[in-house]
Amino acid sequence: MKNPFKGIKGIKIYKKVPLSKYTSFHIGGNADYLITVYSNKALQNTFKKIKKYKMKYYILGAGTNLLVADSGFSGVIIRLAGIFRKLKQKKQLFCCGGGLLLERFVNMSAQKGYQGAEFLAGIPGTIGGAVKGNAGAFGKSISDIIESVVLFDGNIFKEYKKSSIKFGYRTSSIKNGTIITEVKLKLISSNPATVKNKITRYLEHRKKKQPKIWSAGSFFKNPPGLAAGKIIEECGLKGLAVGDAEVSRKHANFIVNRGGATAEQVIALAKKIKRIVKNKKGIILKEEVKLLK
Repeated sequence: MKNPFKGIKGIKIYKKVPLSKYTSFHIGGNADYLITVYSNKALQNTFKKIKKYKMKYYILGAGTNLLVADSGFSGVIIRLAGIFRKLKQKKQLFCCGGGLLLERFVNMSAQKGYQGAEFLAGIPGTIGGAVKGNAGAFGKSISDIIESVVLFDGNIFKEYKKSSIKFGYRTSSIKNGTIITEVKLKLISSNPATVKNKITRYLEHRKKKQPKIWSAGSFFKNPPGLAAGKIIEECGLKGLAVGDAEVSRKHANFIVNRGGATAEQVIALAKKIKRIVKNKKGIILKEEVKLLK
């Protein structure tokens, strides 16, 4: 099939792209197409083609919290840039594009002297991905500070108040395939130095606890009232490996890529962890990392 996206303004098209270059795990095969989209109109026009040719698609943020199959993805990977990485402030409200990196939002809000987003410091990824999965840490979630969300369903853009979206632990009612193009977050005015100090403490905590080697972050969700990492450690699984995929010796809820791990090895290791934890603790672990295939 000829390139169906040729001629669309406001996009960049790449063919047969190795997705390992775009994920924090550094694992995964090729995508048929990777398209970077810079405007609302370009996004609409891209989706007209996706629908016309009935192509599979996936919205890729910063490539964290994601494991791509070794066989890759037979479809279109969409990355948001341009207008979708905007950051505007009006008093307490911060209007963020869905493709904006969390790090930039956290740093900007601190510089402006607003508190409420410090717990997001050190969490990799984009605003859109964080909202979809209700990212959080230290007992807080991004849904705590959401005012509204603009969603694109493949046809139209529509703004939704927070009250019309259901958020749970690392989940939301936003349907898979729906694109988060804009998020308004409400913070509280504070002293810049105080906010920056709090961010520094959170970052230092993460540095001490989390491995620097390639991974997708916390691999399993924490069971209610428990910590997945502690459970896995108590089962004596630190250092357990399948090929180059290993349970981190620094934090047991991280599966790390020692350099040559495949998705198949990561999946096999995750299954082994789940089986052992179930047998020893009677606890069923659920993946937080998504598999794209």
